[in-house]
Amino acid sequence: MESMRHPVFIVGSPRSGTSALADAMHSCGYNGFSEGNFLSLLYLINQLIDRHYGWFPSDNKKVLLSNVDKYDLKSKLFETFRAITNSLNPQEPWFDKSGTPEMILAIPILCKLWPGAVFVFAKRRGIENLLSRMVKFPRHSFEYHCANWAKNMASWRAIREKIAPECLIEVEQLRMVQHPEDVTRELCTFLGVSESKWPAVAKVITTNRPQETAAGSASRTSSLAACGWSREQIETFLKHCEPEMKAYGYTLDERYSVPLDGA
Repeated sequence: MESMRHPVFIVGSPRSGTSALADAMHSCGYNGFSEGNFLSLLYLINQLIDRHYGWFPSDNKKVLLSNVDKYDLKSKLFETFRAITNSLNPQEPWFDKSGTPEMILAIPILCKLWPGAVFVFAKRRGIENLLSRMVKFPRHSFEYHCANWAKNMASWRAIREKIAPECLIEVEQLRMVQHPEDVTRELCTFLGVSESKWPAVAKVITTNRPQETAAGSASRTSSLAACGWSREQIETFLKHCEPEMKAYGYTLDERYSVPLDGA
């Protein structure tokens, strides 16, 4: 009997193929919402509790806070999140898609709440990601998009070392477009999806662009010099994004990427 790994958490910067991956999950029998944006609160609550206990350190039992164990408090609150999430995902296997840095940073907590969890990180070069973001989300500033892309990418680099290698896979958006059958095989093998379902997944990855901002934009690449940005925008992009571009082997020219040392 088929036993697909779950829960699956799809993470990564918006405009990096997360919606296409969610559709691919649905196509092979996973259940889940089109957007999550709930469990990222775990990280924020964890940080808030730590900060609050840091502000009011005390061993005085006449102080209420001193009678509340910080770790017990976290455990009870996090268990509430687990119960709510499980109740809203009654059919297994299920997945969650939440594209924020906070969701990535919540992964250590997610691993404790769901020991069998696996993670799919969707990634895309900063240049193409920013070009897509500016069309899809024009109300945000160019600098906001630069900083948010960089934070997603940096957060994943920091967290992936804390995840067992067999529990994560990285999926490059451009590779989904250029080599959909290879991505299908790798993703389905990782998730334990039976080969009989691979064609359905491949069809979605090949033809379905649920969030494509314009026809063909998912496969279009551009060098930094040819992307049409102003000098100020280019400087802003380099300030925020160049370190992560280098860390992931992304180039600023038409090559898109180069192999990293040891890759």
